[in-house]
Amino acid sequence: MRRLLFVLCLAVAAPWAFAQGTSNTVELTPTVGYWFGDTISRGTINTVPFDVTVDDAPSYGFRIAYRFTPNWAFEGFLARGRADLITGHRELFGGQTQVGRMDMTTAEANMEVSFGHSRLVPFLAGGIGAMRLEPTLYAAGGGTLSSDTRLVGDFGGGLKLFFTPQIALRFDWRGHSVNIDNRSDCGWWGDCSYDRNWLTFTEVGLGLTFVL
Repeated sequence: MRRLLFVLCLAVAAPWAFAQGTSNTVELTPTVGYWFGDTISRGTINTVPFDVTVDDAPSYGFRIAYRFTPNWAFEGFLARGRADLITGHRELFGGQTQVGRMDMTTAEANMEVSFGHSRLVPFLAGGIGAMRLEPTLYAAGGGTLSSDTRLVGDFGGGLKLFFTPQIALRFDWRGHSVNIDNRSDCGWWGDCSYDRNWLTFTEVGLGLTFVL
């Protein structure tokens, strides 16, 4: 009887033990998220002589990953969001004024490394890509400023909780840093590091992963 129970337990546990982290599989993950904003310093936008904060905002996106080893995968990420542009301070009861909005489209290519093959799989991921910034200032008569595409780098981690070998709930925490410096006086060696202005967003994302 004990031997029969042991065999049944192995039969139930085997799919969980070997399904997560299978080589040559594709993971599709539609996501929703929330991006915590950052402040654009005065002078970065030529027509705005004051600091402007890109406010916190929701986003939606899609991740697709190809797992080429049990622990390593190449991932593509596409996300879209719209945030208010505000002035003022974030202290308690501090006054804020909405001066516009920012549409942001982000495309990134990442490497992901996961740890373990159980139902709960932690992972780290990072990479680079491009972010399309499309600002609109209400103070400028509702007109749209010139859009721009800038380099973005990201790094973070998360967890995957597998309900079945093919379906998992995925949680992501990422930092996305965008180079928004617009100066060209970088010196003879082309070193602009002391002039660069980076806009950093913190993303908290939730998605449903389908393993094919």
